[in-house]
Amino acid sequence: MNSGAAESAAPGSSAPEPVAAGTDRQVMDEDLARLPGPRRHLDVLEADLRAGRSCVWYFPDPVVGSGRADFFVRELTHRLEAVVPVPGLVSLADRYAGPASLPAQRAPIAEPHEPWADTGYGWDTDLSDDPYSSLLSRLAAPSGTIRTSVAPAAPVPTTTLEERLAKELGVTGDPVEALAEQASVGQAPHVVVVRCWDETFPEEAARLLRVAQATFHEAGLPGYAWPRLLLTARADDLPRTMLSSQGRAAVHWWWKVWTRLDTEVLMAWHSRSGTADAAGALFRRVTDAVVAEVCGPDIDRALALRDAWDSGGLGTLRRLLGQVLPEHPIGPAESVPPRRLSTAHASTPGAEIHDAWARGAVDSWDGRIHSVHGHSLLDSNAQELRVLVCHAQNRVLLPLIEEARTALIRLVPGMLRKQRFTLRDFCEKARSQHWRNAEDAAVPDLEELELGGLSHAAYMLALTTAQRHRLRTLHTARNTLSHRTPLDHDELVVLTGVLTTDWTAG
Repeated sequence: MNSGAAESAAPGSSAPEPVAAGTDRQVMDEDLARLPGPRRHLDVLEADLRAGRSCVWYFPDPVVGSGRADFFVRELTHRLEAVVPVPGLVSLADRYAGPASLPAQRAPIAEPHEPWADTGYGWDTDLSDDPYSSLLSRLAAPSGTIRTSVAPAAPVPTTTLEERLAKELGVTGDPVEALAEQASVGQAPHVVVVRCWDETFPEEAARLLRVAQATFHEAGLPGYAWPRLLLTARADDLPRTMLSSQGRAAVHWWWKVWTRLDTEVLMAWHSRSGTADAAGALFRRVTDAVVAEVCGPDIDRALALRDAWDSGGLGTLRRLLGQVLPEHPIGPAESVPPRRLSTAHASTPGAEIHDAWARGAVDSWDGRIHSVHGHSLLDSNAQELRVLVCHAQNRVLLPLIEEARTALIRLVPGMLRKQRFTLRDFCEKARSQHWRNAEDAAVPDLEELELGGLSHAAYMLALTTAQRHRLRTLHTARNTLSHRTPLDHDELVVLTGVLTTDWTAG
């Protein structure tokens, strides 16, 4: 990806200063908030809140446990006015014993997963040609299985959510009634923020939302004047009924937030040191594309892998990926039936992957369901890593190979050995292998000729040794990539040199 694309992807955002090794993760979070995916996600939430809609905002467990969810909640509230954050009862230190463990304040319980009746997702679709299908086969728990949930621990003496909200508003009595009264006399509507993961009894937040909507409706307030509630939660913090829209409340998910563009922009901001010629720059562009494809939504690991790996073979890539991944995968390894591709395009994580999303194992990325951490790619007997590397190389190289083919075709009339051959002779000789032995096949137009045919008829052209080498390299690379085989290091070095050299250069 070129720097111009990176700049146009994030208008109004300047590239951050390079992050030195050992810098606090908060600096990285500030970088991430400038990326297109999170900015677009926050824009949607902000628009709903400004339109008078309350919002329920769900995050995967690890995003909450790492503190990153709190960071993005702050990013959103910094955009708004009249924000009233309600202090929670569970501190970050008490919330998790570690970055991905269960809350210390709540005991795990077994709860059957109940898929939504209106999802329409089924497991009768054969997606054997989906390269991500086998990669995901051990990540998502099938519908109807048991997964860890959270339940309140033994009650402790504490203030209720409504009491703490009343204190923040500086009122006595019912805080919801106070919000309605303030809005009815023309005061700017408040945005009440409740972090449900900081609540000992988060079901109080669900009740608060229901009561607030009923109260504001009965008060006859126009929609734009309604005070807003922003409830942020993990999937199991609130009752299952809260997973769908609640009246005027919109439900948002930390889902499909990260995109390929985010990874490419982040790597452009944190470019490698040193200078490179055109071939070297293209070579790095290919390796960056491989890193983006392999890491997918795991944007934290992308920079680490990019810095550790510089185009070695699959074995080297697999070994270094194992070094940058967390020591243990998220959740159990379980096999599931194939999923519909439409699952990745849905606005919410579908029922069959809901539990896997909640524990941070999968996400929607680039139109596919992608594992967040690629532990399954470490299996040397599996083909998933090879497929992903080939996809990345195809994405970058095939358009450039096509450009080189088109450029050569424009030069063919001037290179033709006209004393011996006509342009029709050349086109007939260079026709596709499929039609080469068919007597009644029409002679193809020059623009339709493929690299294989051009190589086959190359003796009719006055080509230099370098040009013949260039044509042979393009033909070989095109065949290799079309058969889903990634190019190795040496092949990639030669090809990037060819692609950055003009045909008329020699």
